[in-house]
Amino acid sequence: MKKLLLLTAGTTLLLAGCSRDYTPVAGATGEDIFKGACMECHEAIEGKDNIFYELSSEKKNADFFADKISSGSLIMPKFPNITGDNLKAVSQYAVEHSTEK
Repeated sequence: MKKLLLLTAGTTLLLAGCSRDYTPVAGATGEDIFKGACMECHEAIEGKDNIFYELSSEKKNADFFADKISSGSLIMPKFPNITGDNLKAVSQYAVEHSTEK
């Protein structure tokens, strides 16, 4: 019974994380979008003020972030309503607040 309950809870969490309906407001900056859509799960790295990601050099670019935001991944939901200039702005903000491993 416990295994069934854990399986059900895990599946529910996984499916709930598939997509988010967050939509940026008109005129939102990359920082605004990051705070509204990303900070629920991503916090600054301890001891590194305003640095949210440690990435390899090949991943530290706006295209990497734009793909993750648009497509999601195993744990991260996709954000289909963040597109165009908003996607560029939040992707660039994420790059600027990242450091290389």
